[in-house]
Amino acid sequence: MAKLDLVMPALRAGTERMWRHPAPRELYREWLRALHGMVRATVPLILDATSACVARDDELSRGVAAYLAHHVPEEYGHDRDVVDDYARAGGDPAALFTDPPPPCVAAVVGSQYYWIKHAHPVALLGHIAVLEGHPPPPELAPILSRRTGLPMDAFRTLVTHAVLDGEHREELWRAMDKLPLTPEAETLIGLSALNTAHGLTQLVDAVQLRANAAGKERSWRPSTNWKPPAST
Repeated sequence: MAKLDLVMPALRAGTERMWRHPAPRELYREWLRALHGMVRATVPLILDATSACVARDDELSRGVAAYLAHHVPEEYGHDRDVVDDYARAGGDPAALFTDPPPPCVAAVVGSQYYWIKHAHPVALLGHIAVLEGHPPPPELAPILSRRTGLPMDAFRTLVTHAVLDGEHREELWRAMDKLPLTPEAETLIGLSALNTAHGLTQLVDAVQLRANAAGKERSWRPSTNWKPPAST
């Protein structure tokens, strides 16, 4: 996982820049939209990887399946939390299921399905390591609440993951230390992690572009009190 040191600085820098966006409310809503596209795939990915492990029934697969079976209950409901935050932030929850997320979301998630089916389900551990290996700082939600003017109830996902992700990260490291990882498995985990980190960097850029577009649309929208000038 040392390979992540090559890409994580760019992801961290992009994330910090994203949260300083001049249209914070639009930015936060666009981030929730993109996040929902990623989070809603978590449980299905884990279930598919578990099934693939059971079908293989080798020592490594049994170890991965045991970890995933323990981990999957902790992931249920997180997509619902994002939907609720989006509604509290003024978004239409139905749009989360009808409007497609940025293509990089499909690319990141789709690569996991490929590696689970055509390589080895251990690849999913690299994906999880990136998603839960760098929890948001506890102070981020209050800062964003002040910047956006939204209530703290609209930031429950950030608040929850500031605590849970650190715990999940430690659980993952302990599980990986016990796995009989081959050099090939370690390479696959690293490749998966790098791919996810790269995809999240693209996602940060996509969220900012969407927030820019949303901000421009809002600034150009005529007031409901606006009336056309009288003809001469």
